[in-house]
Amino acid sequence: MKTTRHPAVIDLLGGTPHSAGADTTTAVTAAKPSAPLKRLRKRDSRSPRRRYVAALIVVVALLGWFVLRLLSGNDEQERIADESDISETAPTLDVTPPTLASAPPIETDPTACRTDPGDQKSGPGVIAAFEHAYYVTRSGTAVRALTTPDTSLPSKEKIQAGIDTVPTGTTHCVRITPISAGIYSVALTEMRLDQAPGQFSQTIATKDIDGRWFVDSIS
Repeated sequence: MKTTRHPAVIDLLGGTPHSAGADTTTAVTAAKPSAPLKRLRKRDSRSPRRRYVAALIVVVALLGWFVLRLLSGNDEQERIADESDISETAPTLDVTPPTLASAPPIETDPTACRTDPGDQKSGPGVIAAFEHAYYVTRSGTAVRALTTPDTSLPSKEKIQAGIDTVPTGTTHCVRITPISAGIYSVALTEMRLDQAPGQFSQTIATKDIDGRWFVDSIS
């Protein structure tokens, strides 16, 4: 005798009514999907281990990078320290330029007897330059270039004629003493070969023209 299901059950499950044997078979067959669930549980149990291993690999990599940075930093500090030691222990050479070492000293004592080339920066400087041009350069043109344009001194030709009467090799020394602004008492010593030194007293007036000094008159 077949047992039929209630119409409500049929409507709920859908389709046509099944026999009791068919229902039993269906129920047993529906229980089989439990196996995949067990496999899912096994995979889930292994996934935390994989995460731990991955995290451990990252930590080891970071530690290795930190150690390499530390070692490279120590090497750089040692290199800088070595360079500093070399720079501190390297000897310094005290070399005097040849031009400065061989330059003749310039007499700076205003009371000294001068033989230097002089300059046009002051009254005493231009007087020393005037006498140097006469006795050392032996040039009437150079002597006349150190005088004012309206000076009462002779022309360069007459000055050259006077220079030519002085024997070559004659030396000089001039002592300059200020009297007033631009005016100086000059003691000139002329030393010719095989002769006693000759001494001459002069009063020389100088003038500043546009920042350069010139000899204006000699008496």
